[in-house]
Amino acid sequence: MAIPGGYRFKIPFDDVFPQGCYVMSVERAKDYNNGKPKDAVDAVSGLPVWAVQVTDPSAKGKNTGQVVKIAATYQPEPLPAIPGTPFRPAAFEDMSAVPYVRDGWVSYTLWAKAMRSALPVEQGKPAAKSAAA
Repeated sequence: MAIPGGYRFKIPFDDVFPQGCYVMSVERAKDYNNGKPKDAVDAVSGLPVWAVQVTDPSAKGKNTGQVVKIAATYQPEPLPAIPGTPFRPAAFEDMSAVPYVRDGWVSYTLWAKAMRSALPVEQGKPAAKSAAA
């Protein structure tokens, strides 16, 4: 039995980001066809795709950036920052990875169904969450 192209392998958040991650930005993802950018649309759900740029404190070397894609009708909302800092800790729910080969190297695209704040929840207040539609 062959695994179909574009298959999304489930992967736990803690396996991808063992020390958590911090959101840098959220913007509409782009697809490039013949060098021309267009807004990306998820092939599975048909929803717009949003690129969440995060930094990974457990990454070694100069490249600590990673993109997690979320398919949702509306742009995921910015998460609250740690008071007094620009850092916005996040956790992603229902993560998956899609492997691909580019220039002879195997890489992967990370997907999530939703992102939520990784800040401790104050008593009596719900956790901040930016869910997919």
